[in-house]
Amino acid sequence: MTEQDLSGRVALVTGGSRGIGRAICRRLAQAGAWVAVNHSSSDEAAAETLAEIRADGGEGGVWRADVSSFAATDAMFGSIEAERGPVDLLVTNAGIASFQDDVDMPVDLWRRILAVNLDGTFHCVWRAKEGMRAGGDGRIVCISSINGLAPTTMRPDRLIAYGTSKSAIIGFARNCAVAFGPAIRVNCVAPGLVDTDMTRDMSEEMRQRIVAGTPAGRTGTPEDIAALTHFLLSDAAGFITGQTYVASGGLVTLP
Repeated sequence: MTEQDLSGRVALVTGGSRGIGRAICRRLAQAGAWVAVNHSSSDEAAAETLAEIRADGGEGGVWRADVSSFAATDAMFGSIEAERGPVDLLVTNAGIASFQDDVDMPVDLWRRILAVNLDGTFHCVWRAKEGMRAGGDGRIVCISSINGLAPTTMRPDRLIAYGTSKSAIIGFARNCAVAFGPAIRVNCVAPGLVDTDMTRDMSEEMRQRIVAGTPAGRTGTPEDIAALTHFLLSDAAGFITGQTYVASGGLVTLP
């Protein structure tokens, strides 16, 4: 057994049907965790994620729930607990963004983005914390974004609601790390531009501008983010909590 072995662990990954979430699900399952794949509407995509987990020799299940609803989140946790026991590894990855001009952003869109990204993170952490505190070794990674650290200057749409939600997630994780320690470790991952369905509508011109400003000289992959998330959930990161790790190829850096 290695420091990054997750055998015997029960993991829940929200937004696990595609992109970064799917890569995290696969990575955790490959490390030995039993993985609950959450999604809100993509039955076929979630089934594909589970099929890939099983093809790799891993185990898991699929749960459909809109994490912006605490009732739905509570029911999902209850079902997982009934089947496998308490969740002791949690990745809050579910999120949405709008790439329209923020000057014309309707109030309802602001509320929806905050409801999914921020409230969804809160609902999952709040529901998981009691089981994790009782177990004494809970681990949480909240997926934020570099837009939560620095407003974008490379896009015509400034992503005000998205960036605000991701900034708030970082603050929430820091406070939870202090409140829940030592029984639970809580950290954030802030990805830069990653090649996923969410970013594929970006123009090639804009993509190349971002890559040109990235010291690593490329976009990220979902597997890049999955590897970092796995590390933070593992014994190898046992003295790390309350931190935000940036995975942006150097596009954004922390002091």
